[in-house]
Amino acid sequence: MPPCKYCNDLEIPSYQTVVQSRPPREYNAFSAIPSTEPQGVKPSITIAINAILSGADTLQCDACIVLRNALPAISNGSLNEIREIECIGNISGTLDVEIMLNSGSRERFEFYTHADSPSPWPIIGVGRQVSSDSSSDDCIQLAASWIRNCAESHQDCLRLKHTPLPTRVIHVGSNLEEPYLYVSKQEDANYIALSHCWGGLVPMTTTRATLEQRQREIRFSELPRTFKDSIIIARKLKIQYIWIDSLCIIQDSADDWEREAEKMGTVYRNSLVCIAADGSLNSHGGCFIEGHPSRNIDVTCIRCPGAASAESFIHVRRSRQVMSGYGFAHVRSGGEWYESKLDTRGWVLQEQALSRRTLHYTVAEMSWDCATCVQCECTSPAEQIESCSVAMQLRACKLMIQQSNILSRQKWSKSSRWVNFVELFTKRSITYDTDRLYALSGMAATISPSEKGSFLAGLWKEELPLALLWRTKVNHHNMKTLVSRRQQKYYAPSWSWASVTGPIEYIALPGRNYSFELIPDLTILEASCIPVGANPYGPVRFGYLKVSGLLARIGPQVKLEKPHGDLEERQPVRRGFDCDVLANGEAIELLDGDSLWILLVAHGGRINRGFSKLEGHHCIILRTSTRQQGAFERVGCVWALKEYWDSELSKRAEMQSIILI
Repeated sequence: MPPCKYCNDLEIPSYQTVVQSRPPREYNAFSAIPSTEPQGVKPSITIAINAILSGADTLQCDACIVLRNALPAISNGSLNEIREIECIGNISGTLDVEIMLNSGSRERFEFYTHADSPSPWPIIGVGRQVSSDSSSDDCIQLAASWIRNCAESHQDCLRLKHTPLPTRVIHVGSNLEEPYLYVSKQEDANYIALSHCWGGLVPMTTTRATLEQRQREIRFSELPRTFKDSIIIARKLKIQYIWIDSLCIIQDSADDWEREAEKMGTVYRNSLVCIAADGSLNSHGGCFIEGHPSRNIDVTCIRCPGAASAESFIHVRRSRQVMSGYGFAHVRSGGEWYESKLDTRGWVLQEQALSRRTLHYTVAEMSWDCATCVQCECTSPAEQIESCSVAMQLRACKLMIQQSNILSRQKWSKSSRWVNFVELFTKRSITYDTDRLYALSGMAATISPSEKGSFLAGLWKEELPLALLWRTKVNHHNMKTLVSRRQQKYYAPSWSWASVTGPIEYIALPGRNYSFELIPDLTILEASCIPVGANPYGPVRFGYLKVSGLLARIGPQVKLEKPHGDLEERQPVRRGFDCDVLANGEAIELLDGDSLWILLVAHGGRINRGFSKLEGHHCIILRTSTRQQGAFERVGCVWALKEYWDSELSKRAEMQSIILI
């Protein structure tokens, strides 16, 4: 039997068919037309309301009947207000139907079935009703199935032969016995790690004074709500131990804190699953969030005509949007847009990257992510991570960890994931700027556990000198904002991004507007950093580079590309370079009369709007040090036009060996 000429039996062209066929943009009021949107738009068909009515009433098409019966229920009862609908295929398996009203406004709904009553139309896949209570047995069973499926079936997810317990964990006890702090013997066991936001409120902690008491018992009734909920989850999942940072690290012991901070990467990586309290602003908000509109969404049931079972229904609800951040949860239309507080915190980033599996408790629904896929309460099939750009960044970090040593990979591409991670981290908030390196130390230790001499205050020795090509990320639209400053006390050498606060970005990365090629004349002769404490990935007492390269003395201005207009003119103008420290748009490290020098690091072109290329050089700007005679300190970076270097700077440039501190 031929397909319905109006709805095509809801057969939507595959994405590849849509992209390759590129049919002309025509509209026939009584035909289903493949979408011809640019690459990246989901495949769809558009059907006029008159076509749906004709298909249902004249042809008795089952798909048109379902659409006709569903539309009055989800569009406030009036078919006269509807002009057309667009049926949009989803990677998750459900069908999005967007209603276009005569007024020009649009509403989007999601059509799905339940697993026990499949739809006659493959495009309408399986979905789930979001539980109004994420502590329900249904949610726990779903979480357990995600964990089990990942552990048993996911080839891309790291499988560890040994998962020794951290130094201390909380034995969760039971409903009849209190939890307590357990000092492990490093024995192998499954445990949960909690990722939560302190939120300016100090949660319950373990100190030297309370350590002994915590080892006897921790009264469940006195725990903040987020801790209580996470322990309830552990008990229901039958996992005996949970790691919570504020309780498992002695908070007033600098030695214990530094030692455990270095191990944090291992703690999260070895955990069976990480529970992320995405819906809570602090330790008192809890994991189980109630009352969000997405958890109480109306669902309309439409009986399937001609189905094998009389109990076969199509369910219709408000369509979903992916929430901002790493939670991968969905909010429904009418629900309040929400960003997890966890996604704004610097410390949490390595927890997100290092955890093999994460169970998210968001305000809207429970969700899951691992190195293979993301899943959520509302949709049954797993969405591959490639469908979400934010998720792809997380996947890259996870795979970097799971594929072992960063230093064994292809030159620079191996560290591009590290510098991408640094860029993401520096965009996030951190309460104490002095924690910047500590908050990455778990990641660094996990990446290169056997190369403890190669980490230099946030940079990898093996990636020098390209790793020197970073700059503070200036908000040119709001120059009155304090953009960056040096750490108040010596924290890292000036050539490290960790010596400044605020966001930074790397210039020499694949996919950026710059090409780059190392010059043979630049050589790193020596590189060393002396850590402040036992953690080799933390702040340093002193660090230096001994470099041999082309050095030229300059004034406080250098010629760059023309900032506005046609760059094809190649008219170099005088303009200040990118300073490392800025306030109100002005450099605050430079004084009149400062002796400035330019050190050539790499050749590189700049791609202008994707069609033209300007040749130039990537350089860092130095000044003579005020702390060590004869040494230099970095104060900025610059991309200089090739003709300016060739005509002026090359005449002054000399090969020199210098010390950078």
